[in-house]
Amino acid sequence: MNFLENDEFIILMSHNKYRTEDRGDNYHVYDVGERLLLMEAGIKTSHEQPAWNILEPAKGEYNSIYLDDIIRTNQEAGMKSLIQISGWRNPSWMPNEWFCKTKDGNIERECLSFWNKEAEEYSDKFYRTMIDAYINEKDVRFFFGEFQGGEGALRPTWCIYDADAIQDYKRMYGSNAMPIPDHPETLYWLGKSIMEHYIRKARIFYEAYGEIWNCQQKLMDNWSRAFGNFVQFDTLQAFKQLWPDIKIYLLQYTYFDGSHGQDNVEFVDRIKNELGAEVIVEAMFASGLPTTAPRSIAKGFRGQILHPTMQSFSGEGLNQTILQNIKNAQTQWMESRGL
Repeated sequence: MNFLENDEFIILMSHNKYRTEDRGDNYHVYDVGERLLLMEAGIKTSHEQPAWNILEPAKGEYNSIYLDDIIRTNQEAGMKSLIQISGWRNPSWMPNEWFCKTKDGNIERECLSFWNKEAEEYSDKFYRTMIDAYINEKDVRFFFGEFQGGEGALRPTWCIYDADAIQDYKRMYGSNAMPIPDHPETLYWLGKSIMEHYIRKARIFYEAYGEIWNCQQKLMDNWSRAFGNFVQFDTLQAFKQLWPDIKIYLLQYTYFDGSHGQDNVEFVDRIKNELGAEVIVEAMFASGLPTTAPRSIAKGFRGQILHPTMQSFSGEGLNQTILQNIKNAQTQWMESRGL
């Protein structure tokens, strides 16, 4: 069953309190009253990114109150909860051996190693535990995303030198081989590893929902292939080959932002046109909706995601102009679909 409703165009880009406070971010956290206003303006789904270290503060011990409060806040406003898990604030109890490592020995604790069997199996268990706990809640949907809220597979530090990664590399290229950033052999091995990892994780969510939500953005690989997104199209194509009936949503893809270049536009178009993916393109702030909403509708995109206020930068909160822009975008969408 599709999670998005037919008359739904805009998703709220929410920021949970504990996700932001421990790193000094200053994004506005919308309370129930503000979510009610946003719901009345047409937003029915809130994208949440709860911190894993709060969800599971001790190994095998889950803080259900934290996630229940997030979901309840949305329910009180009449909103659904689209919850991204993993990749944000990994628990301190996890051993260093589970994480990626740079060549100089820096441990990247925001990136679980794709090559560590124990880390992979534990994260599988974590995903299933979260899904099973809320599988009967029709207004709750989980999906996975790793570094930087899911935008990248890894940090841009070439963190491919943990012991398990090196061992896997040597199995492919010989006992004297070592990964070399941007080298063709390294990119082939890294791409293969990332695809295997994402297919493994996608299977869990496909079996639960029949849908895959994907936040990776190729534009990050324009900065560095170390992000690991250069096999993104191949990965999504593999999903379609494995599960022909799968529904793929591209969440938070940048498209209309001129700073990200034509190559990213062409890439998003390719995924949409060749794989039939639904595109939820960034709007970010509601002030841009009068421009981006009609362009998104004309492109045949499924929707937009935005953080409505500029509060993190200027102190601005919700106001009637913001709410009216959302209402207008929602009306344009419904009219375009004959609703």
